[in-house]
Amino acid sequence: MYSVGIMPILVSAAAVFATTGQADMLRTLGLCLSSILIIAWLNLSNDYFDSLTGVDTHKYESWVNITRSPRTIFVTAHASLLAGAGMLFWLLSQSPAIASKMLYAAICCGYLYQGPPFRLSYQGLGEALCFVAFGPLAVNAFYLAQGAPALSTQSCILSVLVGVSTSAILFCSHFHQVKGDLAAGKRSPIVRLGTETGAQVLKVTVGLVHVGLLATSLLGYLPLTCWTSAMVAYGSANAMVSLAEKNAHDPEALRPLKLLATRWHILFCTMLCLGLVLKRAMLT
Repeated sequence: MYSVGIMPILVSAAAVFATTGQADMLRTLGLCLSSILIIAWLNLSNDYFDSLTGVDTHKYESWVNITRSPRTIFVTAHASLLAGAGMLFWLLSQSPAIASKMLYAAICCGYLYQGPPFRLSYQGLGEALCFVAFGPLAVNAFYLAQGAPALSTQSCILSVLVGVSTSAILFCSHFHQVKGDLAAGKRSPIVRLGTETGAQVLKVTVGLVHVGLLATSLLGYLPLTCWTSAMVAYGSANAMVSLAEKNAHDPEALRPLKLLATRWHILFCTMLCLGLVLKRAMLT
């Protein structure tokens, strides 16, 4: 799950390299480390807050259930947040002020998603928050933080693609836990739509991502190498959608769906990076 924090940084770094030919690997590594710490806060605090509502009672991978110490998880989560945000503040000290504001807004989205009194994920708004935080906010902020002179059409398109692929992971995580979500009063998109309709929404969304990438590449907004590289991820997308469609009425069989979504997200974003790097290589 830490890929959701790393991929916006890598994609934006590749976009800066494709545009300027410059890459600061130490800065990129520092941003990745700070992001991992912030994602650790997001994951741990989510387990803590969900333990208060009982929605994670049967979630064996919950750190609260593993340690049986909610207080330890709460303290560790906030220590990670302070360390990650502090490192981020230091790394962004020479970047445009808007970059810092965008990233701290993304962190706020994380609290709105899970923290009381908001808990917007319980209203089915988690995917929208996830898209905004990891897409337009994170990708564009890291684009500026890594040396881009200004935002571009390319960075904005990339932010949408990364945001949607990230939200797909969260969307897929709901398929196998409909009963638990209902019992805890969590109105996730799959609770609202049902697994069968949810599978079709997933299929259309993934298709639009790949078609959108092709269209923007043909129109010249993104390098064509991005689309050709990202075709490698199509097999992962197909496996994910096929599992959702074939097992829409068997929630337990849909347990691996989140892992397949994560695999597609990682592969898709990695191939975007490769396409951007190849574009620069072809210019030199």
